[in-house]
Amino acid sequence: MILSGLAVLSMCIFCFGIEEMVCILLVSSFFFLKVLCWEFESESGGFFSVDMGGGMLVVLSVFILVCMCLSGFGVVHFNELKVVLGVIGIMLVVAFSASSGFLFYFCFESVLIPIGMMILGWGYQPERLQAVNYLVVYTVGGSMPLIYGLSLFYKGGVSSFVMSMSVGLSNNSLMSGEVFLSAFLVKLAVFPLHLWLPKAHVEAPVFGSMILAGLLLKLGGFGLFRFMGVLGVAWGSCVVIGVLILSAYGGVLLSFVCLRQADLKKLIAYSSVVHMSGVLFGLLSGVGLGMASGFLIMVGHGLCSSGLFYLVNCMSLSSNSRLVCLNKGFLLVCPSMSFFCFLLCISNMAAPPSLNLFGELLMFMVSAGFSSVLLVLFGAMSFMSGSYSLFFYVSSQHGKSGVGWVSVKSLSFCDTMLLSMHLVPLSVLFMFYP
Repeated sequence: MILSGLAVLSMCIFCFGIEEMVCILLVSSFFFLKVLCWEFESESGGFFSVDMGGGMLVVLSVFILVCMCLSGFGVVHFNELKVVLGVIGIMLVVAFSASSGFLFYFCFESVLIPIGMMILGWGYQPERLQAVNYLVVYTVGGSMPLIYGLSLFYKGGVSSFVMSMSVGLSNNSLMSGEVFLSAFLVKLAVFPLHLWLPKAHVEAPVFGSMILAGLLLKLGGFGLFRFMGVLGVAWGSCVVIGVLILSAYGGVLLSFVCLRQADLKKLIAYSSVVHMSGVLFGLLSGVGLGMASGFLIMVGHGLCSSGLFYLVNCMSLSSNSRLVCLNKGFLLVCPSMSFFCFLLCISNMAAPPSLNLFGELLMFMVSAGFSSVLLVLFGAMSFMSGSYSLFFYVSSQHGKSGVGWVSVKSLSFCDTMLLSMHLVPLSVLFMFYP
């Protein structure tokens, strides 16, 4: 599984052109369907271990990286961009399949280097250096407790493999599972540790935004799944309850922020933070259905947000702006773009048929059995998610188009193909889920 993912990624990015990438991606997707089974597990040499969660994210990494490569086709220094994307893909595949805590931490933090290079090298905004500073300071600063805990385990003679850390935790009175939370909460970008995410999205190019929302946030969720499951973070602890209520309350507040956004990219970035609140609850619930809902929302959000960022890029190329007030009337100017915008918006609000709907239904089932307060907060988030998704669609597709637009009658073949590649898995993957 691990070797096949790396091989497909390397062939697609380093060796072939746009037609070969699409063919290999479509053929390889059929071989990866077997990971959609809870009994799936693969191990290689003791250093790598892939279960259903890790396998889903490995497949998502290969898929999003190839879509990013296709979206950046034709940009300046495209060959250098392919190298950067290849390095990011290899680090992500290794991180999602690593059994060693130190190997996971190395890839967990090292992926920031090529992402920062991507923002600095291909970003087009004057404040991209400040965005990279936000990204590095927040994520590296939040990861200090994680490397401290791993080093303390290693100093105490405990194996660095994740499954062995529960023994070291039970024998160490100075450590608790909550000490690892900050690293994953920052990378997951939950409220109020999310401030780096909108800044990075605004300054990043379209393929940079696709990887930030589609894959980088998933590192935090996967870290919670891999570490919290063996370190025994108690559901009833004050830290966990406080973190969940704060993130859910922040998700409701940021939903109102989405309704007041003037920048389309920031609107999608803040909506990502709202979705991550549901992912956090599912992964920290410690229940099988809760973890399943967290992974389904992560995969659905990775596909949906990546497609929305690419759609916003297509709209901004027509209007030369990302402002809501200048992106209007696409229903008359480009009906095919409105069609894709409608489908992505209903997927973002978890309407059928979409993978997000299945994930949110499981999340509501689990939250109803834990706390009525969380159930009310998640219900408010779900309602507001529909509100700002409809706001995004109505404000951009209806109304009178701006003066001085670049002439656009329909989407190109590459644009249609990329948007379809995001929508098809969103609509059909739930049928393969056991």
